[in-house]
Order: sequence, then structure tokens, then C-alpha cells
Amino acid sequence: MDLREARVTLRERSLLDVLDLALLFVSAHKGVYARTMLAVLAPSFALTAMIAYSTDWLVAWISSLVLAIGAQAPFGALASRLVFADDVRARDALKLALRALPRIAAARVAQLLALAAAAGFLVVPALYFGAVTLFVGEIALLEGSGVGRSFSRAQRIASAQLGTALVGALVFAAMPWAAALLADVAGRVVVHDLLEIAAPDPMWRHGGSLLALAGFWLAVPFVASARFLLYIGFRTKSEGWDIQTRFAVIAARAEAEPAWGEPRRA
Repeated sequence: MDLREARVTLRERSLLDVLDLALLFVSAHKGVYARTMLAVLAPSFALTAMIAYSTDWLVAWISSLVLAIGAQAPFGALASRLVFADDVRARDALKLALRALPRIAAARVAQLLALAAAAGFLVVPALYFGAVTLFVGEIALLEGSGVGRSFSRAQRIASAQLGTALVGALVFAAMPWAAALLADVAGRVVVHDLLEIAAPDPMWRHGGSLLALAGFWLAVPFVASARFLLYIGFRTKSEGWDIQTRFAVIAARAEAEPAWGEPRRA
């Protein structure tokens, strides 16, 4: 990985700055994101919708949470490639995510179980644990680490900005549900007011709706990409990537410039 080839500026960023960058990043690469979404989100949406209508919405939402663990991986892989290259294919991101899926699933399941156990005692330990394990999925995906090493590595990275990690964990956890609620409300307005047809029942009447489910899944690429960009920001601060990049650029310029008295290379 050559830091000089990064397509985004490697510097410390606030969470709001990361969210804004993620929106611009996804929009700039909407073509490959759309192809990845078609391959990953369309089957996920269809499966969870089928579960909702064959059982009930509680089972569908639980299934969505479980499936989202794996569904986020291709978008994290895609973002990691796009940061350092422009010509990235959706199939490459899918292959990388599939190879890392067992590690990611093991790390995320262990994280969720530990969070549930911590929340059973006190809220504060659960919040702390959620913050310091925010990047276990990214580490398992991109660094090839097992569960134990992913947890210890995530703790070291997140500890550099624990407050930001805590807020980020809360925001990323809430974002799919906020998107589900927004899609349900806005979707019913569009169906009723613009299309002038009977709007479906709101999600709180039956515990869910197809509009809400679509909003949940559409939030997955953004959440995965934003969390990856935050991870890059944390590593930039903890490992001095911005300084490394500046010195690498200076060294490259020095090599290109002829020494005093020497003829310039053709």
C-alpha cells in the first residue's frame, strides 16, 4: 500500500467531516457502488422481506442485523480499494470480502455477544467496549487478523480518540434504523402525495414495512464506507500517515530534482 497514491487526503478528521467525506466518496464512485449493491443488497432485501411475510417482522429485523454483518464487508473492501485506485471492479471487492468473511463474522459475533454481556451489567462498560471495538471488522477484513488480534488492535487504534470512537459507534449503530424510519415516512408521502395511490401502513403498526426495510439496506453501503474512512483517519493519527505522506512526497521531489551543478535528466 503506497500512501502517496491515496485518493483522499490523509489527515485527522472529525466525525462530521468523515460523514461528509463518505457522502462525497460514495457519490463519486456511484457506478461501482451501484453494481455492488445490486449483487449484495438486492438478495438481502428479498430474503428479509420473504422472512417478514412468512414469519413476522421481529424475525426479519433480527435476520437483517445478522446478514448486515456480512453485507457490509464488500463495501468496506470496495472503499479500501477506491481510496488507493480509481479502476476498481465490484467483483474484486466481493472476492476480498468473501475470503475475509469467516474472520469478520467471528469478530462481529464475538463483539455483539460481549456487548450484550456488558450491557447486562452496566451501560458505561458496554459503551466503552463498543467504542474500543468499533473497527474490529475493518481490521479482520484489511489486516487479516484473527478475533483476538482484531480486538487488541482495535483497542489500540480507538484509544487514540476514544471520545470520537464512542460517538462514532453510537452514530453508526443508529444510522440504519434512522434510515429505515426516514424511508418509511418519506416513502409513504411519495406514494400518497406524488403517485396518488394508497400508502402502505406505517412501520410501527406491524413492526416493519417494505419501505423501512429498503431504507435499512440502503444505509449499509454508507455506514460501511464511513466507518472505513473513520478507521483511516484514526490510523493516520496513531501511525502518522500524514507525516509519512509528506516526507514521501518531499523525497520523491528531491529524487526528481537534479543536484546542484548536475544536468537535468531528460
